[in-house]
Amino acid sequence: MYKFFINDKPLILTSSNESLNAFSGYKQISLSKELNLMDLVRKMEEPQEQGLILICEDPAETLQELMANFTSIHAGGGIVFNQDTELLMMRRLGKWDLPKGKIDPGETIEEGALREVEEECGLNQLRITRFFENTYHTYKLQGHRFLKVTHWYEMETSFTGILVPQLEENITEVCWKNLASIDLNSFDTYESIRQLLIDVKSKSN
Repeated sequence: MYKFFINDKPLILTSSNESLNAFSGYKQISLSKELNLMDLVRKMEEPQEQGLILICEDPAETLQELMANFTSIHAGGGIVFNQDTELLMMRRLGKWDLPKGKIDPGETIEEGALREVEEECGLNQLRITRFFENTYHTYKLQGHRFLKVTHWYEMETSFTGILVPQLEENITEVCWKNLASIDLNSFDTYESIRQLLIDVKSKSN
């Protein structure tokens, strides 16, 4: 299963034998030769449209076909836990978010993910423990379609100092949160981050 976000609305690419309980409220359609994927994207860009489930024989192949229509930008992000197993979160543009950003020329994705966490949240002593997953988020800029592929890594830190938000990146608050106590259904965040946190929560149980 792949979650491909269009204007923060999920297009779920899945085979028919995967569990869809978390997306039971979304309309389902099947991939066919007559279905144009970019027509589907344009339809989902309309404000009144909601999430959609696309049943396909090979979700990975369908994802690659979709990606070919966008200019891809790669980013690195951190799912960071402290020694009390609290999750690092920040408020950006009024919503809760996780630290992430574009990879700079000459650095690896892992290096970029570590750098972005340090810059956006003002901490150090970070260590990557494992790769978690990729997320896919589209946006339009000056009439051109871009796809941000964010490579997420679980990290841990022994940092106990004061967290400092990177104000120039519109980050106004950084703090540690107990993920288990967050009601993700009502949490004020982006849908793509909500789904990522659901995955984090489920895999930590």
